[in-house]
Amino acid sequence: MKLTLLISLGVMSFTGLLAQNRDSVKVNARHQINPNDRRNGYETYQSTDQIVGSGPNGMINTIDHRYEGLRGTPYFLTDWTKGQIEMVAGLNYTNVPLKFNAYQQQLVLLRTWAGNDSILIDASQVKKFTLNSSDGQTYLFKRFPLAKTGDQTLISSYFLVLYEGKTALLKRITKTFRQADYKNPYSIDVRYDSFRDAFSYYLLKSDQTLTKLKLSGKSIIDALSDRQDELKAFVKQENLNFRTENDAILLLKRYDSL
Repeated sequence: MKLTLLISLGVMSFTGLLAQNRDSVKVNARHQINPNDRRNGYETYQSTDQIVGSGPNGMINTIDHRYEGLRGTPYFLTDWTKGQIEMVAGLNYTNVPLKFNAYQQQLVLLRTWAGNDSILIDASQVKKFTLNSSDGQTYLFKRFPLAKTGDQTLISSYFLVLYEGKTALLKRITKTFRQADYKNPYSIDVRYDSFRDAFSYYLLKSDQTLTKLKLSGKSIIDALSDRQDELKAFVKQENLNFRTENDAILLLKRYDSL
């Protein structure tokens, strides 16, 4: 019965609320960075040393076998993960296969009821979503379109919520892409393309001010200037060293309790 209802809701509601674009990682790669373009074994010539022959009509193409492929993934979690989506309009979708493309900051939905077609969900229509990993971890991502910040790219971004009370500790998870560099004379001899993890931390105050932080006691206390003495005493009392995110969470919980 739940599956039938989900399919019906998908047909009726997704038309207006979801971007009707297929996953651009799969079908629209020519308009983006494609890590695998020109990597078919017959790559372009880089010098005359790659052209061999005994005369003007006797050239032989050589093949460069040094390329080692792609490492990493643009996705936060590599595999499809069951999760939930809460839309701005109030609709909820539960137990649906999702991926978060951290490189492009896009949420991807696998429509198992439509031939396993994957589509991109319009971020402006998403309030929050959760991903449930195979190891039992639950990750909550939210958007904060009303946040006060000078960086307008953050308005449309998804943030992983590490803690949320009167204040919130947020983690913006992204990916960087680096192309292979090994063919030119001054290359650094990296023979593979790669996606690498990148992230930054933010403090969201009760007045919706969004401030970028370092994961350190000084950075957090400076951002919470109205309670510096109490927070410094708490850091010393609890011997917090901020080597983990949990120490930052404990400090914010203490602030919210004051």
